[in-house]
Amino acid sequence: MNTTSEHAIRTILVGQSGGPTAAINASLAGVVRAAHAQGLRVLGMRNGIQGFLEGDVVDLVEALGLTASESGSSNHASTNPGEKNLQLLRKTPSSWLGSCRFKLPELEMELESNSVVCLSRDSTAIPPIYQQIDAQLKKYQIDAVLYIGGNDSMDTTDKLSRYFAQVESHIRVVGVPKTIDNDLEGTDHTPGFGSAARFVASVTAELTRDGGVYNTKNVTFIEAMGRDAGWLTAAAALAQDICGTAPDFVLLPEISLDEYALLSAIEQRLREKNNVVVVVSEGVHHADGSFLFDAKSVAIDTFGHLVAQSGTAQYLSQLAKDQLDVKSRGIELNTLQRCASHAASKVDLDEAEALGAAGVETVLQGRTSVMVGVHRLSNTPYATEIRAIPVADVANKVKLVPREMISEDGFNVTDAALTYLRPLVAGMEEPISTDGLPRFLTELS
Repeated sequence: MNTTSEHAIRTILVGQSGGPTAAINASLAGVVRAAHAQGLRVLGMRNGIQGFLEGDVVDLVEALGLTASESGSSNHASTNPGEKNLQLLRKTPSSWLGSCRFKLPELEMELESNSVVCLSRDSTAIPPIYQQIDAQLKKYQIDAVLYIGGNDSMDTTDKLSRYFAQVESHIRVVGVPKTIDNDLEGTDHTPGFGSAARFVASVTAELTRDGGVYNTKNVTFIEAMGRDAGWLTAAAALAQDICGTAPDFVLLPEISLDEYALLSAIEQRLREKNNVVVVVSEGVHHADGSFLFDAKSVAIDTFGHLVAQSGTAQYLSQLAKDQLDVKSRGIELNTLQRCASHAASKVDLDEAEALGAAGVETVLQGRTSVMVGVHRLSNTPYATEIRAIPVADVANKVKLVPREMISEDGFNVTDAALTYLRPLVAGMEEPISTDGLPRFLTELS
């Protein structure tokens, strides 16, 4: 269901979920600014749907110090404290409202003694947690829910949408995309990715220069995040735009890795140069699906994902030392990729804020059960538009790097990938700073 019956929107509830990014708060700022401009009450879930179930809710207009005079949009911080706070929020990393990884149960089936039991659409058969959510929504007089997040968050958005449709509720639900992994279907790219990509490309260029200062043979393995999708790893190839030298090898999880073929290629490259740089995704695996790191020692979250995929670069580094007898190091970028607001892309921040505002506009138009996403119109000049996509077409799907963006041998990316990536990392904003150091919005108490 994409539309609801006519019902006035007075109160919007917004939450953040999943892994944080350098741009997720820009989306929140977009929601608050757009909703406040319409005279709406804006409440925030603390720690996503999990916190909401516990009644942890904050009035965002009050928390940010907004007043009625600040109901219009502004691109620059003014003397107004509320507007200054919105500007700080836009540039503050991590999830200001907090986050969670909480999986709602299925609506139409449950597990009993390892067997699937189908339930009727009778509301009495719905898992109790949905009634708990409904009770909380009624308590706070919520008319619409905006949920900012990635794949798992869109699963939550979809389930809530289906529940409200099933019980014929007027509450509208819209997903706002976010993930550094860039693996959401239904959108050309996701807020958070462009900034993380900019960071990865910059660090790769810096490490390439660092590794080349000595006249000795060495190999540097740089590990990027991304889970099952190699978008963030692919962004390392943009290092060539920074320092004129691209990584020698870019290894994506979309292509199974023959580590001994890789070693042979590295050995050949070392005959040509002293410093070889390999950027590898945390999710790179063998042909049989097994990871290069010890997956057995890693916990699983409620959505069935490995909690921490790490160790790939260290594994390959040790392998290179043992097999090639060469100096080697493994560097894991880890959570720096998602919190490095100093490297944020202006395009990323602008689009994140615009998508938050679009979420508000979408519920005011009477739409529900959708996710707002970016549709690319052209690369040169870079042009996009925002479209609403049924969230059911997004939830629990993974967008992988297409084969045409990966080199034939699987050891690098193509020009098509670079053409796709370049507009997303464009531009930088001056930080709001004091004494040369950036300022972030004070944490919620």
